[in-house]
Amino acid sequence: MSFQDDPNSHNRKLEHIKIVTDENTEPFPSSFDTYRLPYKALPEVDIEKIDTSTMFFGKKLSFPFVISSMTGGPEKGETINRNLAEAAEKVKVALGLGSMRVIIRKPEAKKTFDVRKYCPSVPLFANMGLVQLNYGYGADEINHLIDAIDADGIFLHVNPLQEAVQPEGNTNFEGLLSKLEKVLKKINKPVIVKEVGTGIDGDTARKLFDAGVSWIDVSGTGGTSWAWVEGYRRNDDLGELFKNEGIPTAEALLAARKIAGLNLIAGGGIRNGIHIAKAIALGAKMATAAKPLLGPSLESSEACYKVIKKMEKELRIAMFASGSKDLKSLSGAKIVRIHTC
Repeated sequence: MSFQDDPNSHNRKLEHIKIVTDENTEPFPSSFDTYRLPYKALPEVDIEKIDTSTMFFGKKLSFPFVISSMTGGPEKGETINRNLAEAAEKVKVALGLGSMRVIIRKPEAKKTFDVRKYCPSVPLFANMGLVQLNYGYGADEINHLIDAIDADGIFLHVNPLQEAVQPEGNTNFEGLLSKLEKVLKKINKPVIVKEVGTGIDGDTARKLFDAGVSWIDVSGTGGTSWAWVEGYRRNDDLGELFKNEGIPTAEALLAARKIAGLNLIAGGGIRNGIHIAKAIALGAKMATAAKPLLGPSLESSEACYKVIKKMEKELRIAMFASGSKDLKSLSGAKIVRIHTC
């Protein structure tokens, strides 16, 4: 096969880290702030007995949270991924790594993603852009990425708007659904399709499910706008123009939860444990976030641990206040829309 080279990948990842850390990249408040959980003055539960745990790909987590894909490859990637992995293992949450296709062409980059030894007991996911199926990659490469880090599965991300605004973006998204349907049968581990912050519409969610995808991370607006991030790397106003485009995460959840049998992950605007609780009440099985952990991941695993534990505590209190003794009862909570975006 002929692979499209990406000589700018290293610098781009470093630029992404700097932009997300230093610049304003969130044009909207979280869509979960437009909803209210039910409040029970007599919750009839003991907060210490509330069960926040869940099973995710055969492994028990302390609460339904995935550390979302961030980076890898550049020198900072190794530090970020190790700190995240150590924190994930300590708290017992899942970890998704950043886009890994660099290791196909540069095997030496594997070390920045090779973190299984730091998180042996929690779900770990590789990552590649789904669009790469149009640029020379297939089942063999996907299986290689999974096996290279002993992952439990892989995130195949879709990000057409980001790619269109990105100066060196891959923008041939033609025929990807049929290619995905064929390649799924040859991938040895589970596949999760995820957006990166612009949302997955209900029609696409249905088509993905019909193609054989059983887990989708809808990752909508309300968090980092990657069109805006790419805009900072340009010399024009294209990113500024498109920074507001996309589907709010809560809206994407409501559309996709109508598909019986489809498992949903809520990313995009998850900033605290209350947001996680609202995501579960809106139909998600799991929640995910990256931005709250980027700064801490550059500092230490302990800094990451503190952020994740704080989210877990906030989730527990939100469940207590709504009278939810476990995630099943939280998923049935009558959440209320309080105003429109």
